[in-house]
Amino acid sequence: MENVPGSLQKSTDKTDMMQISFISKVQHPVLRKYIPIGILFLVLLGSCSKFRVDDYNPYLYGRVKLGKELKELQVNIVNRVPTNVPNQVAVASGVIYIPDFEQSLIKAFNSDGDLKFVIGTPKDKQTEKIKTYNIKLGRIGLVTVSDGDDVFVQSRVLKEDVKTDKAPENIFAKKSGEFRTEAEEAVPSVILKINDSGKLAQTIYADGAGGSIPFGYIERMDAGNSDLLFVYHRAGGEMRLSIFDEAGKLKQKVSAEDFKDSLNTSGDTFTWYVDSILSHADGDYVLGSFSFYETKSGRFKNRKILRYDLKEKRITPIKEIQDPSETLYWALSNDNFFIWETEVEEGNSIRLQVHDEDGNHVNNIRLNYPPPRGLWRETWMDTKDEIYSMKIKAGYLEIHKWK
Repeated sequence: MENVPGSLQKSTDKTDMMQISFISKVQHPVLRKYIPIGILFLVLLGSCSKFRVDDYNPYLYGRVKLGKELKELQVNIVNRVPTNVPNQVAVASGVIYIPDFEQSLIKAFNSDGDLKFVIGTPKDKQTEKIKTYNIKLGRIGLVTVSDGDDVFVQSRVLKEDVKTDKAPENIFAKKSGEFRTEAEEAVPSVILKINDSGKLAQTIYADGAGGSIPFGYIERMDAGNSDLLFVYHRAGGEMRLSIFDEAGKLKQKVSAEDFKDSLNTSGDTFTWYVDSILSHADGDYVLGSFSFYETKSGRFKNRKILRYDLKEKRITPIKEIQDPSETLYWALSNDNFFIWETEVEEGNSIRLQVHDEDGNHVNNIRLNYPPPRGLWRETWMDTKDEIYSMKIKAGYLEIHKWK
């Protein structure tokens, strides 16, 4: 052994003894049991730290008076409750486009609630001069507006245009609790594209502009970039996403059948259903959401989200969800997507889980609805990924934006 000063030798011996003591303690069976748990806890703590929650609160974007005048949103009041009020509206370039179901009109208001112009044919004589684009609209359904301020309107066939041998139904003659076992067909409709000059540019059918097959049930209608239009509707007994180009031509159609080979549906143990098919705003790919249930018990198993790249016709599984309350909600412009999760414990809030294009959970957004929650109607998003909600309060339709 080399010559070492006494104090240094003692210090070295003491360090060695501490190391031996620590190793012996680690080898103790109790400590060996809990150290892996502690390490796992630290790893989970580190990974969960990125799941922060950004609290969003609504601020009043615009409000429109409910009433009987043309410059107001004309609704029926039944037992002091407004009826025939839309669940959501379209917002573009600072203008709020609201379907007036009572008059079959599209009314465009600014954020102060002043009527800028009307699309359609007013039934009543105008007592004051209001800018009007006279276009014949049927029974209005969904409305969406593109970034170029082109308005897409679902126009259903007017009652007087429907040929039927059925006598009008007297709802007051029905017995309480009566229900029907057969489904009724949706009223046929077309989509009218009205350009920013107020001219009817296209009449779009299920098989495109210039086609002849009307739409039946339409669940969702969104304007995309470059004047694309995405319509999620029923066709031939199945739900389908139809993509129309700027000329109204049917560019592509996607249904559950396109995903079938990637869902691992062999055997009869599980039954699956399509929840929704959403497109990215550029129309390059779609996200399909599918729910699986045990065939015998009907119990929910999981929900799978797959990406379908339309050009390469390549399907990639990107997310599997175990909670039935979590649903695919929106495909964002930056290739992230939202999953909607209702927070039952909170009651007055919902959470939007933010996932990246690979399905990794990267963030959360909580929407805090000021009570009473029952006043709030639909929550939706626009082509700029802005979030809106609407409620009725004190005789006004209020549009709120979330930040």
